[in-house]
Amino acid sequence: MAKIETIFDHNPTDEELMRWGGPEAFEYFKSKGIDFTDPVHEDSNYYMIGLLYAGRGDRETARKYFSKIKHKDMLSTLTEDF
Repeated sequence: MAKIETIFDHNPTDEELMRWGGPEAFEYFKSKGIDFTDPVHEDSNYYMIGLLYAGRGDRETARKYFSKIKHKDMLSTLTEDF
């Protein structure tokens, strides 16, 4: 199985991770058996990576990751996120 790209492949700072509850939130999910490297979470990972780059001001890279999302209805939450 291919490795699933996650936000952690993009060196987020603790401050950037605060958007999702901080590093502790990811540890909590992991302790509950939620594995973000599972392909079922691929769209969520692309969404998080897109938001990461949007927050960094890199709109081109953000669009690249948003365009990889298969279930486009997920993108409707972008207006709520910003």
